[in-house]
Amino acid sequence: MKIATEHHGNGSACVVRVQGDIDIVTVPEVRDALESAMNRGCSNIVLDLEHVSYVDSSAMGLLVWANRALGPRRGQLVLTGADRNVSRILDISGLIIAAPTISTATDPEIALTRLDMSAEPDAPEWVRTLEFPAVPASLAKVRGEVCDLLEPLAIPEPVFFDIRVAVGEALANAIRHGSPRGDADPVSVTVSAYSDCVVIVITDRGEGFDGDAFSDGDPYASSGRGVMFMRALMDRVEFERLPGGGTAVTLVHHIGSSTPPADE
Repeated sequence: MKIATEHHGNGSACVVRVQGDIDIVTVPEVRDALESAMNRGCSNIVLDLEHVSYVDSSAMGLLVWANRALGPRRGQLVLTGADRNVSRILDISGLIIAAPTISTATDPEIALTRLDMSAEPDAPEWVRTLEFPAVPASLAKVRGEVCDLLEPLAIPEPVFFDIRVAVGEALANAIRHGSPRGDADPVSVTVSAYSDCVVIVITDRGEGFDGDAFSDGDPYASSGRGVMFMRALMDRVEFERLPGGGTAVTLVHHIGSSTPPADE
């Protein structure tokens, strides 16, 4: 097995390139490389699997370990370059959706671009805010209005759909769990377009939520998958308990250049 680590920027992001099988024999070596990168201050890691053609259950254990190690560091692990067979094993494991710090990208360059979004530019190119009563009947209408705002950005259809689903899940949680007084509790949505990303903040007036999945990881639970969907579909998801009560959920996704929506 060959493992090479490349540090980028200020050292908080790195690419770990693995060549060879990841199995019960080689997992300790990969773990040592990841742990060494973390100890050097790399909290955002791209694991390049382009030259990996085999993974077993021990590799899934490695990802579980990485998720637990990166969580306190507020870091991310992005898996890139996986071929069809490796991707199928990852899908079967369910870790990409369940683990809050783990995501995928097509190649390391795209992954590094996403990880570089630790802070948005000083000023957005445009900002629009919506407010609506916290009732289920508002969901479809508000989803549609957010999509109308994003339409001029010429976002690729698959990415556009991912954003739509993530926004829908955040809105549903705001209504279901963050609005105890129903239509007396307003929910706000702020959409900000930057040169290379879109930031959507959904704010409710509830008791506050820190982002832990409601299902407690139970794959057979009847609900509680919304947070997992948001984290799987967006480049970054953050939950903030507001001082006066309520939760602000921030969804970030990388896009191309933005165009301001037409004023009404």
